[in-house]
Amino acid sequence: MSQETSIYLTNIIIVAILAALITQHWMAHARARALRPWVVAAWVMLVADVLFVLRPELPAWIGRVVPTALVTVGQAVLLVGARRTANLRSSPLLLGGVFVVHAALLIVFLAAAPQSDWRKVLNGVVWAGLSFASYWSLRRAPRPYWKPLQSPANAFLLHGFFHCGRVGLASVFSMYQLADADAWLQAIGDLEVSFFMVALFVSILIASLQVRNEELSNALTEVQTLAGLLPICAWCKKVRNDDGYWQKVEDYLATHSQIKFTHGICSDCYREHQTALGTHDHSGKAPGAR
Repeated sequence: MSQETSIYLTNIIIVAILAALITQHWMAHARARALRPWVVAAWVMLVADVLFVLRPELPAWIGRVVPTALVTVGQAVLLVGARRTANLRSSPLLLGGVFVVHAALLIVFLAAAPQSDWRKVLNGVVWAGLSFASYWSLRRAPRPYWKPLQSPANAFLLHGFFHCGRVGLASVFSMYQLADADAWLQAIGDLEVSFFMVALFVSILIASLQVRNEELSNALTEVQTLAGLLPICAWCKKVRNDDGYWQKVEDYLATHSQIKFTHGICSDCYREHQTALGTHDHSGKAPGAR
């Protein structure tokens, strides 16, 4: 078994575990829409790693194009997940265009120069660009996704910088035809995939749990705020707030909760005021009452 195959098998095990964890987390949160792209990306990356292992057994055009193109698909779906987490709109046409152009150039390299190191440069440019775009998107997401050192945003940032460095080194190795150095760079790149996947998906799980915990804490604070005795005027029904001022019940609740009021008229008040309202209904029911 070659070193490259061993690394890919290790990646398969790691990504399979991460994909199962993120899928379980997604299902536990009622299949939350924001988590769905992360789940899809994890399984796409797993399929890509499986195809990388099977590459020697596959036809050349499949082995040299499809796994690499699937990595681009996975990176694009990760970008969709980052933008959805930040409540930003994605551009399917733009992402689809990136995939089509990348796949077309991979086919060109396969036909013209299958062993060219410039192929690695192309891959690095595309993947770095997608990683930086994901980082930029998560900077607009809730704080747990970008503030901590171990945040998903920083995982994307480091991944982007790694590919920038890889592009530079691959360009130098290609110009000077340093075959041994290029093989070393390929091994480092394969190992980096494992580190990136672990850092990214573990940090996504942590950030998602932190956001959920903050939501529950805020809900508990609102419940505690509305709990206990509430002074209310026996005549005008105003309530006294924490500062000692009297205000309408609806104003107090709107300030201390997420309740929003809409106004209507009950049946008793309708019967009492129907003359003033200029209407008459022998049924004695308010308009719209059943």
